[in-house]
Amino acid sequence: MARPVQDRTEAILAAARAQFRLDGAEHTTVDAVAARAGVGKGTVFLYWPTKARLRDAVLQLETAKLMAVLADDLRTGATHLSVGRVVRREILAVLENPDLASHVVGPFSPSSKPEQFPGRPLHRIITTMQAHGLVRDAAINEIVAGFETVMKGSLAIGFAEPERMEALLDAAERLLDSTYTRADAGPAAVAAALPEVLDALEDAIDQLVEAAAPDRPTTAVLRPRERPAVAEA
Repeated sequence: MARPVQDRTEAILAAARAQFRLDGAEHTTVDAVAARAGVGKGTVFLYWPTKARLRDAVLQLETAKLMAVLADDLRTGATHLSVGRVVRREILAVLENPDLASHVVGPFSPSSKPEQFPGRPLHRIITTMQAHGLVRDAAINEIVAGFETVMKGSLAIGFAEPERMEALLDAAERLLDSTYTRADAGPAAVAAALPEVLDALEDAIDQLVEAAAPDRPTTAVLRPRERPAVAEA
């Protein structure tokens, strides 16, 4: 009896994630992923026509999980909404999962197309924080370039010298907050901006999940968790 589509999709993605971590992207084969998932090689290609596309899907879903954790921590107050604190978290997440570096940081540039991830949610979040008086009135592209410089520099040093990680994270947070966070930003401004920032993050999660399996209709539940309902005013 054939597996339901949902089971096949999730089994292939779980197998691909494990195989890429075990053998690395270069040495992983679609045959190995199919064998681990318990499906035929042709079934994998029905969903993702190339190994590179399957790899992208795994990274998109891993990034969605990262963003879901950030959104939940912002929502509960475990993480304070400031540019320095948010970027600090993302640097740490990538240092702990190097596979995400190319996806999170690769297109992270003011020269990239706005529809590319993370361009759209990043621009939206910065614009929201500026509108609520949390971020100084600098050009969006300048702020993005600042993020990119701090993130890439921190990651380069962090991967090479992991013993310096805490000092790097502290320095990155202080540098970004001192450069872009408004000195008069208070708790009321944070509270006002937070729902819009969370909405941008949840939209980005939806975008990543949708992009992970666009080549064939699927009923698989790929979102990290159910999207939280928006609280009524």
